[in-house]
Amino acid sequence: MIKEAVLVLALAACVSAAVLPVRRIAHSGPLRKTGLKQGRIVGGKEAEEGQFPYSVSIQWQLSGVSSHFCGGALVKDDVVVTAGQCAHVVTYGLTTVVAGRVYMDESVYGQSTLWEISHPEYKVVNNHAINDIAVFTLTVGFDLSDKINVIGLPSQDQKPYAQAATLSGWGSTSNSMLPETSDTLHYAEVTVIPTVNCYALMTDDSTFNNNNICSGPVTGKISSCVGDIGSPLVQYGNLIGVVSWNTVPCGTFGMPIVYTRVSAYSDWIKEYMDTK
Repeated sequence: MIKEAVLVLALAACVSAAVLPVRRIAHSGPLRKTGLKQGRIVGGKEAEEGQFPYSVSIQWQLSGVSSHFCGGALVKDDVVVTAGQCAHVVTYGLTTVVAGRVYMDESVYGQSTLWEISHPEYKVVNNHAINDIAVFTLTVGFDLSDKINVIGLPSQDQKPYAQAATLSGWGSTSNSMLPETSDTLHYAEVTVIPTVNCYALMTDDSTFNNNNICSGPVTGKISSCVGDIGSPLVQYGNLIGVVSWNTVPCGTFGMPIVYTRVSAYSDWIKEYMDTK
């Protein structure tokens, strides 16, 4: 326990040293505090073995102990798509990717990353990430099976439907100011909100743009949370989004989950899938 606690504290220091930016939606009230999201899904259900074979945990490994810090999606046996803010976080130790697991413990080991490539136009404006997407390539590919498999990519600029989609991730399940970490993969059925309505939910200093999508319900109770950054949103067998930001407390009434729209970057992602 002491060793694990030291690792968690060291990971926090590592994230701080990497100046991983806070994600926020501008707020009008005291409860709409915001912060970096890294964890389990609020209002979700526990996944079953093999239910989400593409959903991966990105972890920091040091001295034989690993700690989850972002989600991602396997799009090729040795290629993962995640959020740009998840890249280049680990300054010592290893960044590893764990796949094929619903329950996580210290004995779980993953494949090391070879390259962590943020989009060339990734940047932070007003504490919001823009072009928040990254491709991780692995030193060794996974053996694909019923528990580890890839998810499809949409065509370039293909717009997602304003319909149901599925979010999976390892993040916090708490909608309070204090995260509750999970060792279990969770998922939630959400609804993609039409872009024009997403804009209406944002405040004036939000950098939400056409390369983002958002989902509801916005009635609270269901949301991504601490640990879910980079986690996959899937619709009709395609990866349509990766979690970029939301508010704290997670599941704040009136606030959607905001994702990077993957189809805005499909051709860029495929360059690394074809050349790896």
